[in-house]
Amino acid sequence: MLYSLTVSAQSKQVQFERAVAEIMQCLEKDDLATINQKYIHPGIELFVVYRMGVPDIFYRTATLEKDSVYSSPYFYTASLQAEKRQLKPGKVDFDCDKEQWTRKGFFYQKNVPQLLSNIVKFLKQYELVDTETETLNTIKTIENNSYRIVDTKSSVVFYLTWTGNKWCLTVFDLVSMDCSA
Repeated sequence: MLYSLTVSAQSKQVQFERAVAEIMQCLEKDDLATINQKYIHPGIELFVVYRMGVPDIFYRTATLEKDSVYSSPYFYTASLQAEKRQLKPGKVDFDCDKEQWTRKGFFYQKNVPQLLSNIVKFLKQYELVDTETETLNTIKTIENNSYRIVDTKSSVVFYLTWTGNKWCLTVFDLVSMDCSA
């Protein structure tokens, strides 16, 4: 039984690394159709986090689109051959004072920031906006079952969530390196 669990964990990690590599390749080639078809779960969809003025905000969409009103130029500029660089575990943040990442490279972080939950709390407290229960449950699933991926070369930040025995793209983070607020 222990052997089975070990093989399963290894398989999950291999699937994760393949998903990251393929998503980065698709971003590099501007192949959003493949991302939409293979990596966006129809029940969870994709949360795009952006900044409008001071607060961070998100919108939920069934497809990743290049011409979205809120997308930033670096959103689709995955660095060339990112899939050939080593994906390393570890946390990395953007230092607004130095205007650079705290480390350089291609990283994944198992304990993701509570980005979506914090936005919901802010909106409820200051904007008096309630979020639907289904969305709150989806956010909880994302924040408890995701890895955060950061490519510091191209400033691409996204979350992959393990659901239904596969990795799904659930969050595109456009605010981690936005120091405007």
